[in-house]
Amino acid sequence: MKKKNRFLLSFLLGLAAVAAGCAGAHYSLVPDYRGRIPRSIAIMPVLNEAVNLRVGEEFRPLLHQKVALKGYEALALSTIDGRLLEKGIREPGQVHSLTAQELGKLLGTDALLYTTVTEFNTAYLVAYSSITVGARFELRDSRSGEKLWESDHEVKERKLGVDKSSARDAASFAALRSYHPYIQQVINASFATLPDGPNAPGAPSRGSVLPAGGK
Repeated sequence: MKKKNRFLLSFLLGLAAVAAGCAGAHYSLVPDYRGRIPRSIAIMPVLNEAVNLRVGEEFRPLLHQKVALKGYEALALSTIDGRLLEKGIREPGQVHSLTAQELGKLLGTDALLYTTVTEFNTAYLVAYSSITVGARFELRDSRSGEKLWESDHEVKERKLGVDKSSARDAASFAALRSYHPYIQQVINASFATLPDGPNAPGAPSRGSVLPAGGK
């Protein structure tokens, strides 16, 4: 029995190690971003590659708040959705039926923020459980359609039960399915790579040089 438990523990620790190695953050920024920094941003409906159907409802209000905190004017979500509806766009997947230029003219903003959720799930195996949330963000100029910035990030938290008490904790962790703090972590990590907007306190003046960067 002890040998079996040791094997199970080694197996679960191996899973945790592999999962930990999968996490990472990447971003890119156009070299002349400061010279073309947008003042206003429209947060488009969130595309979903995950199985959770409410993912857009979870992400979008937090994105709206983050964009404003970064010093950009964030168009009200209700205004965006109302104008999209006028064009017959009811689902996130229909957003790309219009070009960035067409959407910019419709919404009256300098840039558009597209979001795709890549991971949004809970896994539970015996005494091992994990929550994974990942997303990809893309900011496009609404005049040229050019991509100004993009970032993707994934966070994962794991619980490993090596005795009865910790196994119960792992099971409770899996059942909780509270994604909000993990969504916020993904947004915070990605938007840390986006320069502050023109309304942010102490934001550099237009024309200041910023590195294109990538991590």
